[in-house]
Amino acid sequence: MKEKSVKDKQENPIQVLFGFEGEEKGKMTLSVILAILGDLCGMLPFLAAAMLANEAFSDTANIRSACFWAGGAVLGIILRTFLCTKSSARSHKIAFTILRNIRREIADKMRRVPMGVMLETPSGAYKTLLVDNVGKLEDSIAHVVPEAPSQIAAPAACLVLIFLLDWRMGLASLVTIPLSIPFIIGMMQGYSEKMATYLKAGNEMNAALVEYVGGIQVIKAFGRSGVSFGKFSDAVNFFHDSTLAWWRQCWLWMAAVKAVIPSTLLGSLPIGAWLYMQEKITLPVFIACIVIPIGFIAPLMKLAFGGEQLTTIAANLKPIREFLAIPEQRRPEKWVELDGSAYVFEEVSFAYNSTKEVLHKISFQTESGTMTAIVGPSGSGKSTIAKLMAGFWDASQGHVRYGGRDIRDIPFEQMMQEISYVAQDNFLFDTSIRENIRMGNPNATDREVEEAAKAANCHGFISRLPDGYDTMAGDAGDRLSGGERQRITIARAMLKKSAVVILDEATAFADPESEAQIQEAVGRLVKGKTLIVVAHRLSTIQNADKILVVDDGQIKACGTQEELIASCKLYKTMWERHIGALDKAEEGSDKVC
Repeated sequence: MKEKSVKDKQENPIQVLFGFEGEEKGKMTLSVILAILGDLCGMLPFLAAAMLANEAFSDTANIRSACFWAGGAVLGIILRTFLCTKSSARSHKIAFTILRNIRREIADKMRRVPMGVMLETPSGAYKTLLVDNVGKLEDSIAHVVPEAPSQIAAPAACLVLIFLLDWRMGLASLVTIPLSIPFIIGMMQGYSEKMATYLKAGNEMNAALVEYVGGIQVIKAFGRSGVSFGKFSDAVNFFHDSTLAWWRQCWLWMAAVKAVIPSTLLGSLPIGAWLYMQEKITLPVFIACIVIPIGFIAPLMKLAFGGEQLTTIAANLKPIREFLAIPEQRRPEKWVELDGSAYVFEEVSFAYNSTKEVLHKISFQTESGTMTAIVGPSGSGKSTIAKLMAGFWDASQGHVRYGGRDIRDIPFEQMMQEISYVAQDNFLFDTSIRENIRMGNPNATDREVEEAAKAANCHGFISRLPDGYDTMAGDAGDRLSGGERQRITIARAMLKKSAVVILDEATAFADPESEAQIQEAVGRLVKGKTLIVVAHRLSTIQNADKILVVDDGQIKACGTQEELIASCKLYKTMWERHIGALDKAEEGSDKVC
């Protein structure tokens, strides 16, 4: 990670942006120079108009001089167009490079933060981060950065000229600037807070939209359209209200700024007329000092809103910098020698944040080539233990050891090669089923893919699909049932020659028929391997070599099925409830038949 991109929250946002310029480093200077020259050339028409007016009032104007000054004005317009176009082209190239590098940095960061961070964060938040927050920086980089110096340089050059002609007219032409300051202050009052609220509302709306669209099938199936639409509608209304609140706070002040700053004649016209009547300035000076300030109105207007742009940059950079500042999981690069595939937890505590500890000094160990089950009430911490085993999080305190090594001393690539992790809702990519399975081993042949599918009890239904193994899985696998998706993920795990298989409630969403097939597939998957099972259906783990009973972040009991029924009240209660639920389900099935 680039430390300079996240080190100091008070760092200039422009400096932060240009920390990502990469191969375009230092090239913005030329864009700035071209923009300055372009805006200076843009003053030529106003200077030409002043000189032509002077000649007209002096009765010295003729066709030749009129053509000369008109030609100078046209040349100024052409040069300004050319130079500003070249400046804009270069600045946009740099802007796109910076945005690309920021997105790459975020994507690379995603690989290095704890996997748990990714799992716990709504996908809509990452869409907002990568698309919205980053995208909103483009205009500021491409326009504000190169143009701000030119918006100062051109008016400054004109002011120097006016002051050289007459210092009193110079001061008169500046009278609107101090008059506009109170309005600018009023416009920026509370701007940062309202901008932050506006961005927060946008993030929440995006997250709600992703959830609503992604879950529309479930929403309709379970008649939750009203509730889900209401949640999305509330997010949209919050965004609407935040936008209006932001606008209402500043639109009157903004209108006042736009009205006051261009009104340079408020000072220059009466003062210039008085000085001319007092014969303190000549007519040419009077005309020049009135016309020339009109040329720097537009640059000054843009400059007046430069503070707004800086606030916008800072507001959009904040979530980016916060994400890039998330502590990374550090792992060595060199592979280490492992002694078996057993886990050892030593006084392990874990908290997802600083305020809520989920696990409290738990200790246990597993044996290589055995099945260890983890059970407990919902929210007890059993899935957290599985994620620590997989290396998705690091322990807050204590040690998690695998193969005799602290898991933090094992390279990521080596650890991921050691384990196959099958969750309750595994993701399938919108590619063919064959390629989804092959992700377990990119070098696998088509025959090996099909053999894995047969072992996972999914060859049959795949063969019945319109295009067989070449059938597209759909968005997140939505063309398949939950049980079918699960069996495909198991086939994927079978292709991966791992020493450990972690099943994190792998049958939670499966129907009874699919569950039986999944259990049969799991039996083939785990032969000769270390199996870790997080289960809520106790009938699936009754033959486990060791069962850990977890409650309130602690190991309450440990043993075999028989031992726990005899000695652990919590497990006995859970088992009786499970068996009772199975009996009721069978009775219901018989009645239907």
